[in-house]
Amino acid sequence: MKKIVVLMTAALVVSTTLVAQEIRPVAKAGAKSINFTFGGLGAFGIGPAGVEGGLSASYFLSNDAAVRVGLQVVSNSTTTPWNGANAGSDGSTSALGLAVGADYLMYVYAMTPRVRPYLGLGAFVATNSSSTKPAIADAAGNNTVTETKNGNGDEGLAFGVLGIVGAEFFIYSEISLSAEYQLNIFSLASRYDRVVSYKGNPSVTTKQGSATQILGFGTLGATLHIYF
Repeated sequence: MKKIVVLMTAALVVSTTLVAQEIRPVAKAGAKSINFTFGGLGAFGIGPAGVEGGLSASYFLSNDAAVRVGLQVVSNSTTTPWNGANAGSDGSTSALGLAVGADYLMYVYAMTPRVRPYLGLGAFVATNSSSTKPAIADAAGNNTVTETKNGNGDEGLAFGVLGIVGAEFFIYSEISLSAEYQLNIFSLASRYDRVVSYKGNPSVTTKQGSATQILGFGTLGATLHIYF
């Protein structure tokens, strides 16, 4: 019990000391930063891409306004092992997501210079593609579907506009952390091709429908900012 009290007291002292320290953020006209976003979204408005994290850069037009551009790329794959008694081949699933975006941010007044709340608007363009190969039972291919692909070339694009609200906390003058929520104002996902391949038969291509969303749920992310 005493150890817990000591740890809590130490944490309180450290946090109080940090808040009490006078920090003068370098975030002002002409300042630039590199931003690393972890989990959720946060960086530059790319929720519908279905990818997490990202890298962006900010430039301050004035002491209270900044523009931000960024990129998110995700590539992942999984394997489904064939566990049958006869010889067969493993299945697999792979996905690739790419998104770029730009935001305009307006910083508002706060009680302390260490904390800088902000509002903004963002726009993004994203594309996703995926491929699924089922495990094949044996050399004869008892499972006739050999591969299903979603998205092809420049198809399967999505774009949209988002509202942004967040707050940035400066640990040091040149380093800060922020939490940000982005609300989907409008997004449109275009039609894309789904190609199903069969063993010993021609593949079949079907056009998947488009989707439009107005005022949807947003995403939350945390970002590390390094100014220079």
